[in-house]
Amino acid sequence: MIAEENLKCTELLNLVIDGQASKEQELELMQHVHNCPKCKNEFELNTSIKESLKERLKRINTPKELSSNIQSKIIELAS
Repeated sequence: MIAEENLKCTELLNLVIDGQASKEQELELMQHVHNCPKCKNEFELNTSIKESLKERLKRINTPKELSSNIQSKIIELAS
């Protein structure tokens, strides 16, 4: 039972950190994190890592043609 809860928490944590969680999933994780010190630490660590990466990595805009060429090649290879 505990292993299932840990797996669910990890899955929710990843969804929330990646910005892919629904509001309900985010609320569920926040309620759990409020009552679970281990998961709270994991959440805070992951949030900190993500924010640190955002600050240190610069977003580089690629030429529009490059994106189009890559997408075309993917479609061509998938066919």
